[in-house]
Amino acid sequence: MKKILILTSLLLAIIYGCEEDDYVAPYGDFSSFSWVTTEGDDGEYYKALNEFIGLYDLSNNPLASTWVIPEGVSILNTKFTNSEIDLSPFIIGDGPANVGTKQVNLLFNTPGVKEVQLRNTFSEEVQGSELVDGVWQITKAFTITVFDNIKPSFKVMKGDEEILSVSENDEPSLDNIDSWTKVIIEAGEELTYIDLTTTGEPSGRKWNFTGAKQETSNKDEAAASYFSLGTYPAGFIESTREESATSPKGEAIKIIPLLIEVIPSSKPFELVGTPNMSADGVLSFSVSGEIDTAINQGFTVNVKNAAANFDENIPVESVSINADDATVLELKLSAPTFNSDEIEISFSGGVVTSVDTRTLEDFEPVSVKIELGSNILSQEWASYESEDTNWRRGFVKGFWVGGTNDDGPGGQTETIFFRTTDKASDGEASMRYKFDISKNMRLQGSDFSKPNGIPAGTYFISYMVYLENGNTMKSFRSTLANPSIIMDWDIENIARGEWVEISRIETVDSDIPSGTRFDLSVDTETNSGVTGEQIIYFDDLKWIPLNPRI
Repeated sequence: MKKILILTSLLLAIIYGCEEDDYVAPYGDFSSFSWVTTEGDDGEYYKALNEFIGLYDLSNNPLASTWVIPEGVSILNTKFTNSEIDLSPFIIGDGPANVGTKQVNLLFNTPGVKEVQLRNTFSEEVQGSELVDGVWQITKAFTITVFDNIKPSFKVMKGDEEILSVSENDEPSLDNIDSWTKVIIEAGEELTYIDLTTTGEPSGRKWNFTGAKQETSNKDEAAASYFSLGTYPAGFIESTREESATSPKGEAIKIIPLLIEVIPSSKPFELVGTPNMSADGVLSFSVSGEIDTAINQGFTVNVKNAAANFDENIPVESVSINADDATVLELKLSAPTFNSDEIEISFSGGVVTSVDTRTLEDFEPVSVKIELGSNILSQEWASYESEDTNWRRGFVKGFWVGGTNDDGPGGQTETIFFRTTDKASDGEASMRYKFDISKNMRLQGSDFSKPNGIPAGTYFISYMVYLENGNTMKSFRSTLANPSIIMDWDIENIARGEWVEISRIETVDSDIPSGTRFDLSVDTETNSGVTGEQIIYFDDLKWIPLNPRI
């Protein structure tokens, strides 16, 4: 017989303090088998350790009713309220046990899968019952997966050396900080924190660091760098289990019982990586330590622009330390730069010192990477994000291939040009070309200039491409329809098996009308001698306007 739905307010009244004799079944004289729980009626539940479930037998006219309670489960009375934190004072019995009451409130105090059964007998047949020894018997099993408390465990590495290991049973405290392990590192060195937690089935963690450049990290292996001199307690870890349909919420915090002493570095204080010019005109670069003092002297910034016949040193107007990252120095120039410029920076004879008293070493002119600005194309279109069901479109909106696209190995289900989520350099999808180049193939970019067209100008144009290992292609072609521009891309010698950005600069002399196509094609004549199946992925097409220096 169909289970009867009971209002939550009625169920809560039953669980919290209503005696079984107070309940009157509303079904009449016929027999029925039904139940209700505080967690719904699907029969499979997920609880944290020391949580409870209330179950009530709503069967009508049974000869006998029995709850079968397994080991590791305690039986509660009805005297507690929903606000109780500790339910142990309300325990009246423990499993394994058979209970003949209508109502059972069960506390789960050991982890694992628990099966609670409701076994009823009737004098007449009810749905799902079996006739045994003259009575109708039926059993309902309730499966409860009980999650253990989360017990953080981790280790800390200095290079290849393990300097600290904390098990799930260790309970470090600030009260015994004097006995903690101590590690000495030079400014700029890092420690690696490795989460080993398994008990309680955590879904994530958050490292909270003291004295490190990084305040927090969610990674299972987190590298933390230290620059400021001093001695620091390492911090703590928060292990968490997200609440879901199949897991209850859980969390635990454990102190990292480690003292970190940071001493001056014996390594050079020098430029690290590539200097950068932001879109808002800030020239910045990183150094191998936190900066204490920086004076505006010793910097030379050379700016060239061949189209404008410009080649000058632009003075530095001010120097400052980045507010969020003290290993980054920021320079403001006395005149603007343009994203069509070429910029170099050098340093000699200036005063930049680190917090551990080192002086920045001079460096010869190095190129500055210029942030070009924003892509004028729709990112959804340019990264093949919008899925379409039409195989003639390559399964992506805003493009068209046509009937020739069905010659791939999988026919119309796996076409030559095929939107895929197997690989992506941006977003979730990319466009895959998979074919033996036995005929010319063209992916028409019909939504390239929609809705408002594209103005004339000079553009930085780039693709992200991924050529599978074994790909021997030499080129592909992009074609702008109006005005007509053909762009051949040489890919013969770029790396295989990884995403690579390829780029060029093109000048468009007239406005591009709305609806103009930008096509991508693979042609036999530009891939002479290429044989066998070729696989290449395209993603993240960019058109970025370059600002001319006047």
